[in-house]
Amino acid sequence: MPLETPSISPSGRWHIEVNAWEARNSLWVESPLIRDSQTGAVVLRFADANWSLDASAWLSDDVVRLALRKYPGNHDPGAVEVTVDCGNAIAALPSGRAVLLSGLEALLEQQLRWT
Repeated sequence: MPLETPSISPSGRWHIEVNAWEARNSLWVESPLIRDSQTGAVVLRFADANWSLDASAWLSDDVVRLALRKYPGNHDPGAVEVTVDCGNAIAALPSGRAVLLSGLEALLEQQLRWT
């Protein structure tokens, strides 16, 4: 399926796009990425397409809060939240732990306990 753009930053610079794919009958995974509309550069993309965007909320022109889950979902916690500063290419967990966007996926993986 083509990429969809479910969210754009207030300034219009940052676009959250998703590649939606059907994992099971009527169970959709929306693999997210964040693109800089000025340069076309992708600032955040997960290597594993099983990460899915549940919600996003822009806190400022450059900062967005993402609610993510990972298919198939047999892990605790069931969802993780992260705050992404697109302009500075960093992310923070609710605990305050920060990481460069290039290391975000690995940090999120560490948060999951598979059951």
